[in-house]
Amino acid sequence: MAHGKKRASAEEQDLLQRMRRLDEAALSAVFDAYYEPLYRYIFRYLRHSQTAEDLTADVFRNLLEQLAIGQGPKDYLKAWLYRVAHNLAIDELRRSKYRDHEPLDDNQHVADPQVGKQVESSITKQMLHCALHSLTSKQRDVLILKFLHGLENEEIAYALRMNVGTVKALQYRGLQALRRYLSKVNAFSEDDL
Repeated sequence: MAHGKKRASAEEQDLLQRMRRLDEAALSAVFDAYYEPLYRYIFRYLRHSQTAEDLTADVFRNLLEQLAIGQGPKDYLKAWLYRVAHNLAIDELRRSKYRDHEPLDDNQHVADPQVGKQVESSITKQMLHCALHSLTSKQRDVLILKFLHGLENEEIAYALRMNVGTVKALQYRGLQALRRYLSKVNAFSEDDL
C-alpha cells in the first residue's frame, strides 16, 4: 500500500529507538502524550467511557507486547497508535451489534444550575454527531483523525491503510458532504422559526 514517505522527525526517531529498548522514560512520555487523545478517539466511536478506558489501555498493552518482540511502530508512532485504537474500536462495535442493549454512559450527571448551557451544548454535540454520521465511515474516519486529533495526511494514510491521495479525496468529499448537510439543517431550522 502506498503511503506518503515523509520520515518522522529526529526527535520522534530518537523516541522510537528508546521505546524499542523499552526505556521507561520514553514509554511514560508516550503514554502521557497519547492516552487522553486516544481515549477521546475511541470514546467517539463507542460512547461508553469504561469500554473506551479499557480499549485505550489495550492500545498501550499492544504497544508494549509488540516492542517486547521487536515489532511495533517504525516511523509513525502517532499513526501506529491510532491504527491500533481504530481497529480495537471497530472490533468492539462489531461485537456490540450482538448485544441486546446499548451501554449506558456513566458520565451522565444530574443537571446543575446551568441547564440551558448544558442543553445547548448537548444539542450542538448531537448535531455534530449526526452530521458526522451522515458521512461514509471512511470520510468520517479521515475527518476525525485530521481535525479532531491533528494527524497529518501521511499519518492518516498509515493509520487507515490507504494512500495519501485517497485520504485527500475522502477529506474533500467529506467536507463537501458536511457543508451540504449543515446547510440543509440550517434551512430546516429557519423554516421552523
